[in-house]
Amino acid sequence: MKDKLKGLVLGLVAGSLMTGVTAFAASGSMIEVFYNVKDIKINNVSKMPTDDSKPFVYNGTTYVPLGFISNALGQSAKWDGKSKTIYIGETGESKTLYLEKDIKYMNSQYGAGAYLNAEYNSSEKVTDNVGNEHSSYLLMTLIALSIKEKSWEYVEYPLNGKMKMFKAKLGVTDEYKDSGGIAKVTITADGKEIYSKEITAGNLPEDLNLDVSNALKLQIKIQREGSDSVQVGLFDPMLTQ
Repeated sequence: MKDKLKGLVLGLVAGSLMTGVTAFAASGSMIEVFYNVKDIKINNVSKMPTDDSKPFVYNGTTYVPLGFISNALGQSAKWDGKSKTIYIGETGESKTLYLEKDIKYMNSQYGAGAYLNAEYNSSEKVTDNVGNEHSSYLLMTLIALSIKEKSWEYVEYPLNGKMKMFKAKLGVTDEYKDSGGIAKVTITADGKEIYSKEITAGNLPEDLNLDVSNALKLQIKIQREGSDSVQVGLFDPMLTQ
């Protein structure tokens, strides 16, 4: 990318281009420019601007609109007026992607008595064990069918190496806060454990901020540890790039 820009972007036009052969410089003085660039070829393909953003020559330097060149190379260009910075490609800003809105789960496996309910911005809100309502959630329910058999379940989301953090509020739902159930929650990124804890109704909802940098896959697993049913909620689950 740097090599391409070095060869193609010989200058930067700050502000709009004038339609004549003269323009005002930043100091307010008049400068003379020449619109004698006939074509721009990128990988030997003509990419000459068709609007008024014409490249021009001034004092022996060719000035080409940076936005035009970056877009032609498949990169976005953004001007941050606050920091006076031009961003090409990544801007350094985090982008939030919500589970079940932007990223759907790709796999779910479970044993007897396990249920999954994943919703984004649902009209059916879920309340956690301290009374907070949530419209986006991942509910994992384990029903105690027998004391001997420990019901379990896991769900997996594709990350494709593009995410940085997994965020959610983890807790037991209000519906199951009196069941006395215990669930071991384990979260892994590409098979590497990044969180593990036993969750009961006596736990306050916990904020998760887990590093998933460069991971291809996120897995969330719960297993019933006690003899009672339990429902664990990951409320407002999201990933940031």
